[in-house]
Amino acid sequence: MQLAMYRAKARQLLKGNWQKMAALVALWLLVEIVVDSMIEGVFGASSFGYQMLNTFANYFLYFIFLNAVFLGVYKVSQNKPSYYRDTLLLFRQPLYTHLVVLNLVQQVLNWILLLIGLAPFYRLLGWDRVFQFTFNGLDSVAPYLLNISQQGTISETVLLFVTVMLVLSLLQPVILTYYQILVLLKFDLPQAPLKLIFSLSWVILKGNWLKLLGLTLSFIGWELVVYMTAGLGLLWFYPYLIMSVTIFYQEVKAKKVQVIQ
Repeated sequence: MQLAMYRAKARQLLKGNWQKMAALVALWLLVEIVVDSMIEGVFGASSFGYQMLNTFANYFLYFIFLNAVFLGVYKVSQNKPSYYRDTLLLFRQPLYTHLVVLNLVQQVLNWILLLIGLAPFYRLLGWDRVFQFTFNGLDSVAPYLLNISQQGTISETVLLFVTVMLVLSLLQPVILTYYQILVLLKFDLPQAPLKLIFSLSWVILKGNWLKLLGLTLSFIGWELVVYMTAGLGLLWFYPYLIMSVTIFYQEVKAKKVQVIQ
């Protein structure tokens, strides 16, 4: 299937379901904003308590509401009814524990990617910034980039650094889509151990990584729309991207079903 066909089929399946999927995305973002604001209000943004509780929420709470979007889109792709209360199912054991582990794997993959990209610039940044940016994510690099862009002279090292950051910003969504595929496999095989989930993911994606990258990069135009709408476009961008990746997953899984069995 061509990349454009994934997107076309995604739009077809989302017809009549955009509002509900956008509401799930809004719930995910609202939980993050409200909980973060509450923690900041109690402890202060620069406090150790804020850092600890916000990290805890990242690893054990926020991601569940993103998984709820995955689940909603997954059910729509199979022409099954999707309910807001399905989010509560994700907190049941042992599914919740397995989803926590998958989320941590996603975080580790992001850290590794960022560290690989940042480490060569330790002379420019210093190791403190390298580890700070690695742990806090690519968004935390933005203020530093803004600061150095205001300097009179920009060295070749700085230009190379900016280029690498742009490349990382293109590669990071691939980690998110791989994470989604892991979660979809867990939805398909709720009783399967995580070792099998990881093994199946590599079987499914063998020979399809570049296609997954291409599918992810094909949404760059939509990401620009998100920025132009001050983030409001996320409510429609995420269901569109997630549905397209879901269709991709279902297609490549079907082609390799004999290998999986």
